[in-house]
Amino acid sequence: MLLVSGQVVAAPPQRIMSLKICTDELLLDLVPAPLPNKKSRIASITFLSQELAALRMWPQGAKVPVNHGTAEEILATHPDLILTDPFMAPSLRLILAKSGARILEVPPAEDFAQIRAVTRMVAQAVGEEARGEALIARMDADLRDVAAHRPRKALTVAGWGGGGYAPGKGGLFDVMLTAAGARNVVSGSFGYYDVESLIDANPDALVYGDTYRGMASLRADQDLHPALLKRYGGRRISYSSLYGCGMPESGRVTKSLQDALLKVQR
Repeated sequence: MLLVSGQVVAAPPQRIMSLKICTDELLLDLVPAPLPNKKSRIASITFLSQELAALRMWPQGAKVPVNHGTAEEILATHPDLILTDPFMAPSLRLILAKSGARILEVPPAEDFAQIRAVTRMVAQAVGEEARGEALIARMDADLRDVAAHRPRKALTVAGWGGGGYAPGKGGLFDVMLTAAGARNVVSGSFGYYDVESLIDANPDALVYGDTYRGMASLRADQDLHPALLKRYGGRRISYSSLYGCGMPESGRVTKSLQDALLKVQR
């Protein structure tokens, strides 16, 4: 406990453990790196945070111990705060309850209002409210810039690169796309396309999330189909997909997406 102006205030948690990639990213944004000869307040984050895609955005994650979300790791770490999501297995929920740690179930953020709410929730839990507000302010500044540069005509766009799965209405991708001034070619909540049906839908541009870019797979082979390369050679846009996590960085990603779309339109 801390004594501030005669009031007892709970000290911020000193051993924070994250069990999900989305809470990893927010935690790395909120809790500063320790000073020399000081111990980090982040006890561990998930192994996914050390994939190349994550390290491009959060290089400090390479210096933090990782976990695989097992009960043994949780109990051995002795965390005082555990960040996870609401979708835990019932058996793991029981184990977490026995750990003695505070458990914060962080809901997914699918739009900018939810990103603000989730960022504030986690910032308060880790004792970094000022950093949380700074992240939100930066996101809102990016979104104001995006609103000031909406294109005259909305391009139709397909989110591609998911092995035929294309994200539709109601998700974060569609929210960012709409803010950037484009229109999703998928009218429902999601769509599945083969190469022929994608060409028939005739979007103005294809947008690729770069989370798994450069990894060999049948999904990548589909992206290199000659018909797509011929038709969309100069209209293929890559953006930082952030694993689909709703993060304050989504404002900056929306801006980069808009910049790329404006180049296609010229």
